[in-house]
Amino acid sequence: MVTKLTVFKEVHNAWDANDKRKAGEAWDLLCLDISEPAEHRMEEMLYYRLKPEERLAYWGKCVGKIIEVGIAKIRHGDNGGKATLIGKIITAK
Repeated sequence: MVTKLTVFKEVHNAWDANDKRKAGEAWDLLCLDISEPAEHRMEEMLYYRLKPEERLAYWGKCVGKIIEVGIAKIRHGDNGGKATLIGKIITAK
């Protein structure tokens, strides 16, 4: 699935290890769906999880811009239960 998102802000999270998971960190873009037609847009803010190679190219450069994302998976539970998109950035304008 491919969607267009406008990047609202960047969010960096880090967590310590516990009995359920390893320590780690995440680099997310908080986005708003601007896909067409408008009546089929997601109505809530979405997080897009940057891959390590995307972080170098896009972190600090995307706020206020439009990105087109190929979505492979939608994960819930991270970021207070909000949807986190996992996929690949196709374009950034």
